[in-house]
Amino acid sequence: MLSYLVILGLGGLITSLVGSWIVSSTLMTQARHTVGHQLSTAQTIYDQQLQCLAHAVRLSASGTTIEHHLHADDAASLLDYLNGIRQEIGFDFVTLTDSEGRVILRSPGSGYVSDDVPSLSLVEAALAGKAVAATEMLSVAELTREVPHLRERARIPLLATPKASPPETSEQSSGLVMLAAAPVNESSGERLGVLYAGILLNRNYNFVDDVWRILYKDEKYRGKEVGLVSIFQGEYRVATVVRTESGERAIGTRVSEDVREAVLERGEAWNKRSFVIDDYYIGAYEPIHNYEGEVVGILSVGQLERVYTSVRNRVILSFFAIATLGFALIIGITYYMIRNITRPIAEMVAATRSIAAGYFDQEVHATSQGEIAQLADSFNIMLKSLRRMRSDLEEWGRTLEEKVKDRTRELADMQARVAQSERLASLGMLAAGVAHELNNPLGGITALTALTLEELPQDDPNRENLEEVVRQGERCGEIVKGLLEFSRQSAAGTERVDVNEVIGDTLELIGKQAAFFNVRVVEELAAQLPAVTADRSQLQQVFMNVFMNAVQAMEGSGVLTVLTTRNEDGIVEIQISNTGRGIPENEIDRIFDPFYSTKGGEGTGLGLSIAYGIVTKHGGTISVASEPGEQTTFTIRLPATLVSAEDVNREAQ
Repeated sequence: MLSYLVILGLGGLITSLVGSWIVSSTLMTQARHTVGHQLSTAQTIYDQQLQCLAHAVRLSASGTTIEHHLHADDAASLLDYLNGIRQEIGFDFVTLTDSEGRVILRSPGSGYVSDDVPSLSLVEAALAGKAVAATEMLSVAELTREVPHLRERARIPLLATPKASPPETSEQSSGLVMLAAAPVNESSGERLGVLYAGILLNRNYNFVDDVWRILYKDEKYRGKEVGLVSIFQGEYRVATVVRTESGERAIGTRVSEDVREAVLERGEAWNKRSFVIDDYYIGAYEPIHNYEGEVVGILSVGQLERVYTSVRNRVILSFFAIATLGFALIIGITYYMIRNITRPIAEMVAATRSIAAGYFDQEVHATSQGEIAQLADSFNIMLKSLRRMRSDLEEWGRTLEEKVKDRTRELADMQARVAQSERLASLGMLAAGVAHELNNPLGGITALTALTLEELPQDDPNRENLEEVVRQGERCGEIVKGLLEFSRQSAAGTERVDVNEVIGDTLELIGKQAAFFNVRVVEELAAQLPAVTADRSQLQQVFMNVFMNAVQAMEGSGVLTVLTTRNEDGIVEIQISNTGRGIPENEIDRIFDPFYSTKGGEGTGLGLSIAYGIVTKHGGTISVASEPGEQTTFTIRLPATLVSAEDVNREAQ
């Protein structure tokens, strides 16, 4: 019961947490989407204001008024005209240049002037015939030339800002200006000059206040404005609705470091959680580019994060309250139902404990009717089955024990036969070695002694001793000859042999050795394989030598693959592959040499030599290919007979 309640509680808790996470993610995603739309609106308003400025300057420059006043050399009337444009549209300055870009007249001003306009890309574009508008950053000298008092409005003390790098200077003197320029042409189309005008955004709160009222409608949360709108010159606020603790506009404060890196350094838009002055906002930031595409500022909007987190917290608390109430209700209902089910079952526990202790004679007797009685009957049937199964298992255990003993004896006999074969093979190799070592010197001794006897007189007293040496040398020669006969393979037989059957018998013979315990044998033996003419025992010796060599190369574990096929030339091909360390390239040519071994002092070096000799005597070939560190493959090719292996097996039967 307790475990069920724990599982139920954990399930409810996990469900509540997942639901809370979904609610929180959805609300915050919706908040970012909302702020993103608000930034799009603010950007649209900003762009429209730039276009309005461009349209106003283009209309003012396209008439004949400027042309008329210039030809009449009426500076006062021309200045009144420029002042009217400035006051009507709300420009901070309006300037007229000649066709070379030299300033003719400035508004506000008192008359003609004659100085060069700094290299402004908009003025250059207007001289080329384009009416353009963009946001540009003007230095304090450029602002002073236009209107001296603008330099005071542009100068902004820089303030230390939480979550942002400290300011590098004490104030900012340049200004961010909305600038529009248009060409002034004569009626004949000849260029007279350029009319350009600008609005300084530093300490200009008209735009940010208008956008704030459009987007947020003076909405507040616990006495604090919900939304914010700011314009940054570089990384510092020059116009904003955000206020400091003292209630003043937060101009001169710096954008947070992560926003600065994304927007100003990488030129990317930002729509994430950000810290602004004293609180967290869901903020959206968009870079402001000048006419040449350089980032000169940032336009940003944002909403107070607490507005969304308070809604999220209320929803989550409501969700948890409903989940807790539902959990309590489920627990009550579940407890009532489980008690009604488990009470009758508890009465059966006492009876089942004795059965669990190994006493299978005690059956359960149910006096009630219904499902519990059916359960008791089923339990008694199961108990009878258990008694019968235990009896069967005991009988099977005795039978299995006898079978294991028989198999153990068979295995011991087979291992004895294998050991005997190995001892005979070792003795043959030893005999070959001894014969090889003794034959030549023994022949030399006998020959030299015989020559000495021929030169001795018949009555020489040493003649009898030398004749005995010759007799004993001949006797040793017969012994060496016997050793050679023992070690030499007999001639190949003419019996028709099923190669697949020989492979199977060989694997069965040696597969139960300890070396094969961790080796997986894969047999891919071709059906309808033709027979070969061979000595069955010698062929089995070849397979045994190669199999043992492969298993030893695998060092205890690996895969031994045996594949038989018939190629297009009627040759029976046997491929024996093993995983393992492989054979180095510089040793592979010597692998079939007598007394050469890759196993150091562990082998005699004659196994593969014997296999090579047997295969060669049968008119076949044996070769080896190896990939060091991967696998080694021995390929044996034997000429096939015209009789199939199936016919051979039927003849044997």
